[in-house]
Amino acid sequence: MDLEQFYDADPRRRHSEELEFGTDWQEGGARTQVSWVEATGELYAMRDPLGHLDSDIFGDMSVERVSDEQLTIEVLGTVNGRDAIAAVMSGWEAAMAGGGENSLSWVRDRIVHAATEAGDPPASPSRDLPSG
Repeated sequence: MDLEQFYDADPRRRHSEELEFGTDWQEGGARTQVSWVEATGELYAMRDPLGHLDSDIFGDMSVERVSDEQLTIEVLGTVNGRDAIAAVMSGWEAAMAGGGENSLSWVRDRIVHAATEAGDPPASPSRDLPSG
């Protein structure tokens, strides 16, 4: 679904605080942002397809921006509570930086094993996004 469909599907999402856990995850050739919605407990991936490079008459290059409709959202799983998501995402910075072409698989694996990761040191989000 696209960004607007995601927020429209559950009004709690639009008005909830979110924690962002990085914007440079990779999967399928797309840069991906991972965020957690406090009101629903959903951890989601927002894929930003790579825009094309444009050249102006002087040869300067720029990346074409993508629209909100081109952003795709996938709910990766549900993790209830800030303490629980902090434990699940423990080590996310290193996983994002070192995960290569499919770094998002690390997040998927952590969600599957969320119950066993409750004792991991808490992660700090990259940003605390205020409610909308």
